[in-house]
Amino acid sequence: LNEDHPQKKRRVSQNQSRSNSHLPEEQGQRPVNASSSLPHPRNESRRGLLRSFGKRIARSAGQSPNPESTAASSSRQALPHSQTNQDLSLLTTITLEPNPDQSSDSGVANISSTITSDKSDPKLVQATLAKAKAGVDGIGLISGRVENVASASDHLQSVPDTIDSFSKILKPFEQFHSVATTLANVHPYAKVALGIFTCASKMILDQANRDVEVSQLLSKISDVYALLMEGEGLARIASMPEICEKIARQTLECADFVVHYSDMKSFWRRLRKHVFKETEATIQRHTEVLDNLMQQFRDKMALTNTETVHRIAEDQDINGMEFVRGAGRNTAKNCLPGTREDILSDIKCWIRSTGEDEPRILWLSGTAGKGKSAIAHTIANWSHERGGMRACFCFDRTREAERRHEKIFTTIARDLADCDFTMRGALARAVHDDNELKHTIDISRQWQELVVGPMREASKAITAPVQIVIDALDESGDANTREQILRLLSGKTDAPSSQPAELPANARIIIISRPLQDIRDALYASHAHHISMDDIPPASTHNDIQLYISNRLEGLRNFNDAHFNTLAEKSDGLFEWARLACEYIKGTNKVGLSPADRFDAVVAGTSETGTRLLDMMYARILEEIVPKNERREAMPVFCSVMGQILASLEPLPMPALKVMRLHFPDGRSHYNVENVIRSLGSLMTNITDPQTPIRPLHASFYDFLTDKSRSHDFFVDRSLVQGDLAFASLRVMASKRGLRFNICSLENSYLPNSSVPDLENRVKKSIPAQLSYSSRFWGTHVGTTSFESSLAKEVEAFFDGERLLWWLEALALMKSLSSSAVTLLSIAKWFSGHAEFTHVSDAAADTLRFVRTFATTILRSTPHLYLSVLPFAPRQSRMFRRFAPQFPCTPRIVAGHVENWPQMEKIIHANGKVYSVAMAPDGKRIACGLSDATIQVWDIETGEALYAPLQGHTSIAWSVAFSPDGHRIVSGSYDKTVRVWDAKTGEALGSPLQGHACGVRSVAISPDGKRIVSGSADNTVRVWDMETCEAFGVPLQGHTGVVLSVTLSPDGKRIVSGSADRTVRVWDMDTCKALGAPLQGHTHWVWCVAITPDGKRIVSGSQDNTIRAWDMETGEALGVPLQGHAGSVMSVAILPHGNRIVSGSADRTIRLWDTITSKALGSPLEGHTDNIRSVAISPDGNRIVSGSRDRTIRVWNTDAIVGKTSVAESHTGSVTSVAISPDGRRIVSGSGDATVRVWDIETGEALVDPLEIKKQFDSVLSVAISSTGKGIVSGSTDSNIYMWNVETGEESGVLQGHTYSVWSVAISPDRNRIVSGSGDGTIRVWHIDTGEVYSLSGHFDVVWSVAISSDGQRIVSGSDDETIQVWDMGTGKASSAPLRGHTGGVLSVAISPDVCRIVSGSRDMTIRVWNMGTGELLGAPLQGHTDWVNAVAISPDGNRIVSGSEDKTVRVWDMHTGKGVGAPFRGHAASVVSVAISPDGKRIVSGSEDGTIRVWDLDFPNRHQQFEAPVMCFSSNPAHALHSASSFLRDSETPAPLYTNWEGWIVGPEGRLLLWIPLNLYPGAMDRMYTPGHMLVIPNDIPHLDLSRVAHGTSWHKCREE
Repeated sequence: LNEDHPQKKRRVSQNQSRSNSHLPEEQGQRPVNASSSLPHPRNESRRGLLRSFGKRIARSAGQSPNPESTAASSSRQALPHSQTNQDLSLLTTITLEPNPDQSSDSGVANISSTITSDKSDPKLVQATLAKAKAGVDGIGLISGRVENVASASDHLQSVPDTIDSFSKILKPFEQFHSVATTLANVHPYAKVALGIFTCASKMILDQANRDVEVSQLLSKISDVYALLMEGEGLARIASMPEICEKIARQTLECADFVVHYSDMKSFWRRLRKHVFKETEATIQRHTEVLDNLMQQFRDKMALTNTETVHRIAEDQDINGMEFVRGAGRNTAKNCLPGTREDILSDIKCWIRSTGEDEPRILWLSGTAGKGKSAIAHTIANWSHERGGMRACFCFDRTREAERRHEKIFTTIARDLADCDFTMRGALARAVHDDNELKHTIDISRQWQELVVGPMREASKAITAPVQIVIDALDESGDANTREQILRLLSGKTDAPSSQPAELPANARIIIISRPLQDIRDALYASHAHHISMDDIPPASTHNDIQLYISNRLEGLRNFNDAHFNTLAEKSDGLFEWARLACEYIKGTNKVGLSPADRFDAVVAGTSETGTRLLDMMYARILEEIVPKNERREAMPVFCSVMGQILASLEPLPMPALKVMRLHFPDGRSHYNVENVIRSLGSLMTNITDPQTPIRPLHASFYDFLTDKSRSHDFFVDRSLVQGDLAFASLRVMASKRGLRFNICSLENSYLPNSSVPDLENRVKKSIPAQLSYSSRFWGTHVGTTSFESSLAKEVEAFFDGERLLWWLEALALMKSLSSSAVTLLSIAKWFSGHAEFTHVSDAAADTLRFVRTFATTILRSTPHLYLSVLPFAPRQSRMFRRFAPQFPCTPRIVAGHVENWPQMEKIIHANGKVYSVAMAPDGKRIACGLSDATIQVWDIETGEALYAPLQGHTSIAWSVAFSPDGHRIVSGSYDKTVRVWDAKTGEALGSPLQGHACGVRSVAISPDGKRIVSGSADNTVRVWDMETCEAFGVPLQGHTGVVLSVTLSPDGKRIVSGSADRTVRVWDMDTCKALGAPLQGHTHWVWCVAITPDGKRIVSGSQDNTIRAWDMETGEALGVPLQGHAGSVMSVAILPHGNRIVSGSADRTIRLWDTITSKALGSPLEGHTDNIRSVAISPDGNRIVSGSRDRTIRVWNTDAIVGKTSVAESHTGSVTSVAISPDGRRIVSGSGDATVRVWDIETGEALVDPLEIKKQFDSVLSVAISSTGKGIVSGSTDSNIYMWNVETGEESGVLQGHTYSVWSVAISPDRNRIVSGSGDGTIRVWHIDTGEVYSLSGHFDVVWSVAISSDGQRIVSGSDDETIQVWDMGTGKASSAPLRGHTGGVLSVAISPDVCRIVSGSRDMTIRVWNMGTGELLGAPLQGHTDWVNAVAISPDGNRIVSGSEDKTVRVWDMHTGKGVGAPFRGHAASVVSVAISPDGKRIVSGSEDGTIRVWDLDFPNRHQQFEAPVMCFSSNPAHALHSASSFLRDSETPAPLYTNWEGWIVGPEGRLLLWIPLNLYPGAMDRMYTPGHMLVIPNDIPHLDLSRVAHGTSWHKCREE
């Protein structure tokens, strides 16, 4: 392990967190799942720096919750109220309470409250059940049944023998029916199950088909009823709701099959199927399921105790899942009874036929107006009436802002779960262990984990069809919006388990849409059963429409079948036209026209068809509503109101439309919206419901109005109302019921939004529809309006008032904060070119920076918009200057306030080391490849992950790239494969691309998106076809080393590659041959290549620390290499305009270069704490994204780079030793980063450049400064002692002789001698003038510390052999026997100024004081530290001892009493390794493994002895302590936090959020906050906070009060 005694060694010889930039790559190992906790990178190896190898940090991985806990927990359950077309008295007597958490159209009833509040007299229940049982006593098994049937075919052979037994088979149904109807007062669970059983029995008794083929199934059903009659079967139903409901529903399904058997036979014949085999297979499936369920029933009967049926835990798991309200079935949209019977019958037969070879998907297509949705809702409602698992989801083009396509399968999953116990339990388990599933927009995961998986589990218990209806898929948005939905439903995915054929055999998915090309291409396949409305025989459609018309016009005088037939003929098969015609004929809004007159007008004229026919009807209706003689006055009203409705980005209810209208700028346009809308009753929806959004009743009406060639006079130009909507939106937000502070009355700032009770309902109640709409869309409306000064002034006022903050608050609560970036960019663009409003553009830009920097925090806990975000905004930012003074009771930064927006916008923490980053073409997403073999995709504005990590690779994901259209992500991995992913959903597309023999190090995509290029450690480049995933051509061979980087020219014709063979090569894409000779010039590996946008230059970065530019055509080097990085150049990128290069390096910095001057621009971007492996640039060139091995992605603003930014200087490793100059003005420090530094003790500024030892990866272990302050001596892990001249900053000599690390050095007062202690167990004395050296031997273990007496006559040493030795400087001999008493190694020694005492610190956690002359121990050991005492020092007056410990504290002791003085100094985030006291005795300086140096007020404990915990103070002034800290700490035994977590939060007991500090502005806050007693922290990049007036917790809303 180490050359010394490894078992006792406390310090590592180098800073292990530093990466070796010379290492070519890390070994590609199969990754282990990384812990979700992300400690500060420097902490990964700090403990090893100053402690023994045997004493290490133990990190424990968090365990997942016990998955069985959910299953074991109980919960209430929602049971569906099932019924058939028959009016069954038992079912109608069951009263169930609706579940308020379900949509109004879900048709699901929740009986939990009925169950828990059931007041039935137990004696009455038992008496009723006993009476019922008595009525069936003596009923035995029906004779004549065939028991234990081996197969359906065997039984069918005996059918003639069983025909006569039909009456006996049916007898149990009759008796059960008569008995069950007497059980009206039993428990609701019994009611539901008995109701279903009774429904089934009545169906069989009334309608059973007596075909002999179904006798076996009837016999099996008879067994079920006989089983229920046995023993206490009926009495136990209430205690076995799950199994009884399953049996009941399966029985109902079987009864349904029996009743409709004739229809099924006809259906099978039409499909040319073998009726006998289909019958046999269906009966066999039903029989097996019933046998299984009956056995479960018997097993349950064997239990003696009633099982709990409530499942509260399941409700808690499922609640909160994304759910679209109002997207379900609608009984008002059903087909008229008697119409569409043929197609409905076909669909129902397909649903019932659940054979393995049946297609699981049916696509019903048809043009507008054909009545598709009516069929969809009829089937959905039919399924609801029958019970069983079902769901209905309807798209609506006017509701695109709801993004229903992202919530389709979560909504369907919830609806299915409300119908079945098993499905509900499976869904609850799925989200219990993965809460993110509730909200994911990854519909691939929704489909697989929330729908398919639970469906499979549920299908094991029941074979009844699981029916899903998806209506109006064509209204989901554009083709891109529904692409992934179609991929999943059509089976065009890589996941075998997601294929439609792999769905349960009883799954039935019905898709209804117009026959759009993308839908046709996806669904027109063999696995989908397709029914086209256009293929329905015209005669059938004619008859259905005629029946519909006769029903709608029933009661009109003088109308007969001839009229109905004429209208049906005119309809051209369009139900929508027929509906409109009937509404028109019945209309009474025009005086003088009778229904007959209207009929004549409708059927008169030319014979039009299709769309033109609909257009004529729309025009006719509108012409009657707005006659020609009234149009001059009425049309502006009509067009304005309809323009408002059609131009709105999502539909609004009537009250919201009215409010918006009242805020239109022109008072003359304050029309009565209701008057206009009510006259359009036949054309618009929900005109009488104030809560429901108003929109065109049919999509064709929307198309008609917005197409001038079709609507003519009634054309609605949506663009004309955009300005009005912009004004209205701004004024709604400014109104009395508009935006306001704490709009949702959040009570407690300690809680994240996710923990606020009922937040979703609060948002809906406090932010009405018009305010929600205005907040989200005002910028879009402004951006689409021509510039107008009056509107500009409205926008100006918006940015000038608190309304701006309240807007951000509201957006955060609505989870729409990311939309603010679109709004702000739109506003800035709208104002461009208008100099008089430059300040508004600047305000928008500053607000955008504010949001981009702080969005994650505002979304996490919205009160901290005011308590944390605003106070910590840069002092010169407009947001801070304008609004911070208005919130006086928030944190105040009294020192160290950042002045301007930093170069770094945000930090995103990844789950592993980041090896590659890529920006989407839209600039909104970041993709990264990680060491844990996953790819993650992030929202660049909010910093939130867009979906779960993409999993599939089995080793490091070295490289990622976006396709030019942004739809796909390509990744290359050390597992030798290339993968393609859907960028929107994260689903893997196609199979992995295999062919490389070694890991894939780099990938790129051609500009046309058709080809992928990959570079590999097998020394080759390969080209792949994006669509087919096949290799194109032959591998490109020529490199003699690993291909580390590939890229393509803008025209896609050339490939450029960089390799470990130190060359760059250019290849022809089509021929796969090299063009010209290799480009040579780099002296080490070529890590990265890029091509300028004009395709004329190549840029490469190398391990030789340089960047070179090459001419693409000639291959010649252009200019001189770009030099400045101190480590390998790992990544380069070129800004869009081509004159700037961005580079990321192993030196942990990013640089921006001017390609013309070859000069670096501005200062390097610093912040990463490990190698930067990848950089990318946003399409607009305004942002840089970097990824590092420190597990972070950072976003930088390019505008801030050119200007010089103040960066706090600091050590990059642990501070191992500190000393103070004799004049008390300077601090000298040594570090594990191999440097010695000199600091100003007042300001913390570095006074000289770092003094670096030659061996970069060694550590400085000890420093000392001469009595003149001009010379410094350091000892290091390379066994040498270095002498430095402080004034010149140069090395003045090296002393060599020790054979192991030099742990301690000291300089004699006369400056003539240096004393050193080493791991080799010796002490050496060096004479500076003569160069003589002699060794002091006596210790037999590591010498950790040496000290020289003030008279220069004595040396004292402490060793790991647990002894202290006193030596004579002149003779080099021990003055006395070793001082013994410590029970652990002696880590530090000090000598009092009067040379009378020795003080020692030890591993035994004690400090001891010894008599220098006698060697006797003075007093008892000083105890108080809880870990090793690493350092001790004595004050100049000899009255105080200062100690630093592994327990992270600094303590002050009274030399004479041995007692501690005051409370320990706390603030260091890791072990305190070294302490020193200033010559005036007023300051303590400490150095720590946390990389900081702290200066403390030595007398502070005397002055503030009363300053005890619990106190929260982040300032050197105790008066700045947090007011009412006890309310935050709540008497917790947990110590008050001294710094932030890795996200920047100061978190208290139980996760309470006190404060958030932006680490990109104040990076030191994570481990070096100011605390009482502090005078200075180096690096000085942390704020002094005054928290004395902060309103927090339940008082946070008082932050605006003086």
